[in-house]
Amino acid sequence: YSQTNLALANALASQKDLTDQQKSMVTQLVQQSIREARNAVSLAPQRAADWENLASIYQSLINFAQGADQWTLASLNQAISLDPSNAQLRFALGSLYFSAKDYQTAAQAFNLATALKPDYANAYYNLSIALRDKGNLQEAQVIAEKVVQLLQTDTQNPDYKVAAEYLKDLKARIATGS
Repeated sequence: YSQTNLALANALASQKDLTDQQKSMVTQLVQQSIREARNAVSLAPQRAADWENLASIYQSLINFAQGADQWTLASLNQAISLDPSNAQLRFALGSLYFSAKDYQTAAQAFNLATALKPDYANAYYNLSIALRDKGNLQEAQVIAEKVVQLLQTDTQNPDYKVAAEYLKDLKARIATGS
């Protein structure tokens, strides 16, 4: 129900020239989304999926609500404490830190995701980008090569093409020293 309310709010908010009534409706739908996600957490506080849902609601509000980043972080950490072997949660945590430009912490979270799921190509890819943005191009290249290796079973896969192009660009950056 929380996700439905958020989807309705997003659909309404994406329209042009909202009236004051429509703006009010968006706010109400977002508040209802948060309230429903919090209710789910309070009904089953030991269920990691409910905390993950709450984190995703908060994360969608980061650019609009003050403190949403901290609420997202707290909810994700609670989900991780309940399901520490969930690579997706570590990936989400890394993405949160990456968007905050904390590349060191993002890399650590992505690295944990790959340790939990050694064939998680997307986590390796994001780890490589975090390392690149942190300035560690050599290590980023090693990880990018791992991504290409994981995806090379289907060279028609668009993800493979993106990863191969990224690796090529990374090698060129290293060669030119930029």
